[in-house]
Amino acid sequence: MCFFRLRMAAIKRNRNWEAKFMLLEEMMKEERMEGKDEGQERVNRLNMILAENNRVEDIIKSAGDKEYQQKLFEEFGL
Repeated sequence: MCFFRLRMAAIKRNRNWEAKFMLLEEMMKEERMEGKDEGQERVNRLNMILAENNRVEDIIKSAGDKEYQQKLFEEFGL
């Protein structure tokens, strides 16, 4: 077992640390959800801009090509 897992097991055994660990875990989960929501909003804004500019092929291409999508984000300042 790796050092990190052993250390986490020791921390979890200590009731004092257990509550702190659970709080940290919940905070990290919330941060991940916020990041996911922000990413979805960014993609949606890009798709709306592309649709308004009749760039439907770019919407399709960016859905399957992350590098191309990143170039479009940069192009539109997103």
